[in-house]
Amino acid sequence: MLQKILLWLGIVAVVTVWLLLPSGFWEYVFFLRIPLLMGLLLFALPFLAQGPLKSMLKNLFVLRYARQIALTILGATVAGMAVTFVVAIILVGAPDRFDPELPRISSDFIKKWSYVLAIALALPTTLTVFDLSKEEMTEKRERLSGLFLGVSSGVIFLLLFKQTRDFFSPTKFPDFNRSLAKVVSFVTEDFSDKGYINNDGFLTDNYFDCFVFFIVLLAIYVIAFKVYMPPKIKEEEEAPALLYVMLLISVSVLLLGNLTFFFDYSRISILFFWVLIAGALYRLFNVDHYFTLNDDPKQPKELTDFAVLVQKRLDKQNLEEPLAKQTLVVVCASGGGIQAAGWTAKVLTGLQEELGESFTKAIGLISSVSGGSVGAMYYLDRFTDKGFPPASEYSKIFEGATGNSLDAVGWGLAYPDLWRVIFLPFLPDILTPEIRDRGIAIEKDWQENMKTPRSAKTLADWRSEVEEGNIPLPVLNATLVENGLRLLITPAKFPNPDEKKFFDFNSLYPGKDIDVVTAARLSATFPYISPICRAKAKNGEDSDIANYHVADGGYFDNSGFVTALEWLEELLREKPQAEETTPEIKRILILQINPFPEAELPKQQPKKEKKLGLFMATIGPLLGLFKVRGPILNSRNLTEVELLKEWQKTREAHKKIKIEYFPIFFPSMTENIRAKESFYSKKGEYEPPLSWKLTNNEKKAIKAGWDTITEESKTEKPSRFEKLKKLWLDEWNMK
Repeated sequence: MLQKILLWLGIVAVVTVWLLLPSGFWEYVFFLRIPLLMGLLLFALPFLAQGPLKSMLKNLFVLRYARQIALTILGATVAGMAVTFVVAIILVGAPDRFDPELPRISSDFIKKWSYVLAIALALPTTLTVFDLSKEEMTEKRERLSGLFLGVSSGVIFLLLFKQTRDFFSPTKFPDFNRSLAKVVSFVTEDFSDKGYINNDGFLTDNYFDCFVFFIVLLAIYVIAFKVYMPPKIKEEEEAPALLYVMLLISVSVLLLGNLTFFFDYSRISILFFWVLIAGALYRLFNVDHYFTLNDDPKQPKELTDFAVLVQKRLDKQNLEEPLAKQTLVVVCASGGGIQAAGWTAKVLTGLQEELGESFTKAIGLISSVSGGSVGAMYYLDRFTDKGFPPASEYSKIFEGATGNSLDAVGWGLAYPDLWRVIFLPFLPDILTPEIRDRGIAIEKDWQENMKTPRSAKTLADWRSEVEEGNIPLPVLNATLVENGLRLLITPAKFPNPDEKKFFDFNSLYPGKDIDVVTAARLSATFPYISPICRAKAKNGEDSDIANYHVADGGYFDNSGFVTALEWLEELLREKPQAEETTPEIKRILILQINPFPEAELPKQQPKKEKKLGLFMATIGPLLGLFKVRGPILNSRNLTEVELLKEWQKTREAHKKIKIEYFPIFFPSMTENIRAKESFYSKKGEYEPPLSWKLTNNEKKAIKAGWDTITEESKTEKPSRFEKLKKLWLDEWNMK
């Protein structure tokens, strides 16, 4: 009770001090809201990346080259300076512009401490990058060279700014400065030029400093735009995504800070102004995110006869086992970002290595979602006409699936996507017509890791491969935002009476084609990393194109299981003689690839927490929705498999099919020690990276996860994988 009384007294004391603070203090806090928020973001970002937002932000700070460390430190220095310049404008100009009774702060005092403030704001990023990059740069000397280059670049930038400022000073170019002042006076005619123009008719020193800084920053921004435009063949040639974050902070604080200084005079809400103008421009210029549809000149026969496709695929088998060509594997690859992409690629290549080429040849369908679609794309990309990828391609498949695309996302955010929201929506079509947003930037980056980077594969190419039986039928699952239905991006056309369950690509966009990397990107439209987008014809004519926006497939079903079951039911259902034939399938193996550890029931109740009342009252409902998603999917998948088995039992004895279901989960923390260091929090919670970047340690953890699964088969207690191996090689004799 005493503690509660003391706590209450402490709160009362804080509120009392707050009320006793002079009104001028709170006025300055209000006027400084933009630089305060941006400065706080710049300062706190490294701490968030190592704390509550580790899974989303940590890998931003893990760099692989000294040059990237240097660029990041330079970017942090620039961002810190941007904040200090806006602070200086507001602190010095607020009394003249808003209220003469506000306490005045000396301009010399601000200039004296501005560099200290900028360094203080940049320091957390500098130290965090230096520390976390040791995961990739084991030699401290290399990181020190990056630190030295970064600090040197920051000093050079400040000297460049000072030289530019001195060169254009009012004493040397008075006419130029008076011209600038006249422009500012014209713009502020209806809002007063107080705080902008001094008694000599020039721009105030702080505003002139900010103007010169903006010119130097603009030069850096333009250089980075041209030099680091995706795609880059070599990763060391890319600028780190964190540099683009720093540029975004710099541009945002300069733009928003100056706008608030301008509009606060008339008490106009900058947020209202921004939304109003942006909304009008979005409608006027028809601004949206698009994916490109190509014309399909061949217009081949639609692939609707699944039985023929499956039989063509199974004909690749050359085993003596009588039922080899009647044994079908269906793969479901779940979503989960880049970790799911890497896990999918590793499991599929690992299964071929452990179970033999016969396993891969038996795969008739791969139904994938989100990150699983990216892994499946790179896996299928390396198939040959023999019906499987050669062992020499395993490493390339994995490296492609786990390649860093976060830098491309950063470039897209800092350039074409930024232009859209700062009232320049026409610039992407003029300056970056081939890379109109961060989603297309990701596609360009992914394409560089494909087998033929200069010749993009399309769904039409996959269609030809499926017809020949060279690859299994791929289905990349996405979600249509307007109605919540699935979009099946696949070379085939799925039977869909009344279009009540889903749309497939060929039905929704007849006569059209898309690149495979575009299909994977649509399925893996990870929230905010890649934008939700809609279709647009390559020639610009889109009047006859379905106007749906496509989102990540995980919104509807993060396992790909629903599509796989519907495909199986269609494949196995009894058909009239006039329709296509039912294949003679005797054995089906359903494989579920899960990038998350298997959920376990808690052995004891959660500890009693007395401080979560408000959290549960406000965030609890959303947390509950998020937490039940995984168990619901797992429970539903198991139920549907049982229903499928029961359905088979009701058929005539000679038509019964043996169905086996094997989920492959990423090993838990206790099973995979390396994963404990990379994917788990200190509390033991699974936290894989939610961005398109993996560190080398995380890649090794994925490989170690597969090694853990295969090594379990050597223990006395038979594991799930050991049962799978025994089923395939011994019971089914697929060797």
